[in-house]
Amino acid sequence: MDKVLIKPYNVIDHIELPELSVDQLPTDGDPLEIKGELYYVCEFLPKNPIESQRIGVIPLVVRNPAKVSNIENYIKCLSMAHRKVQFRNENGKCDLGSCNEMVIT
Repeated sequence: MDKVLIKPYNVIDHIELPELSVDQLPTDGDPLEIKGELYYVCEFLPKNPIESQRIGVIPLVVRNPAKVSNIENYIKCLSMAHRKVQFRNENGKCDLGSCNEMVIT
């Protein structure tokens, strides 16, 4: 299987992040670990077929949230990622109080 080269862009801080090689192109809400920080895919940006895929991401942790120009978009993107969270135990899916792990699918 061919790897896909992606170029993440932090849509909150407006900065380019290091390129990543992944097995498949991530979709909205998918988690990505970049330099030890957790990000979520939020939007696909215009792409040039010659270059790597450019993907908008949001950080799980926002430092200085007062500087986020459009907090509503951040919360919308984060809610997409939240929908991919599953709580599980030895019997399968469960509610928060009876689970021993949280998985982002």
